[in-house]
Amino acid sequence: MKKKFGLFPLLCLVLLLTLFLKPVPVAACSCVMKPSVDKGYARSQAVFSGEVIGIKDNNGLLGRRGKTVLFNVKETWKGINETEVAIATGSSDGDCGIAFVVGEEYLVYARLSDMYGDESLTSIICDPTTELGNAAEDIAILGQGQVPTQDVKSVDNGKSTVLIGGGVVFIAGLLAIFGWYRVKRNK
Repeated sequence: MKKKFGLFPLLCLVLLLTLFLKPVPVAACSCVMKPSVDKGYARSQAVFSGEVIGIKDNNGLLGRRGKTVLFNVKETWKGINETEVAIATGSSDGDCGIAFVVGEEYLVYARLSDMYGDESLTSIICDPTTELGNAAEDIAILGQGQVPTQDVKSVDNGKSTVLIGGGVVFIAGLLAIFGWYRVKRNK
């Protein structure tokens, strides 16, 4: 005897896909010219130098994109006083991302933006962010920076773990309901 699945599992699948698969807006990135040091400084909320100590790819769940780059701050000129800071950037130059490398030092100009998800400090290829070895002219204009005084260590706030765990529980619940529905229908 051929069994029919019914509409309920199909509706559950459509609901699940609707909740978790959102279209991601896409825009190409191009810059005519990077701004001068003065303009870059004026439009930035944070200007600092530091070493990249971690890079986390954010592409995936819930339409997030880009990457988060964690810095050990060596010197600061504006906006931050912490020894560690995270900024957002794109995954590649096509989405305005800077190709940061773990272990390398940079002079970073960052603005508050929600370009890559939640509002956070963000640096893109249109900002004057550069490798520290290429920043002598910028540093001559900026002058002596300050050493950050607020010692912080990065902490995972656990949001991604909660979201993944919630998704697993939701799917397990749907499978349990589907199994119960099949058993009840076969009686």
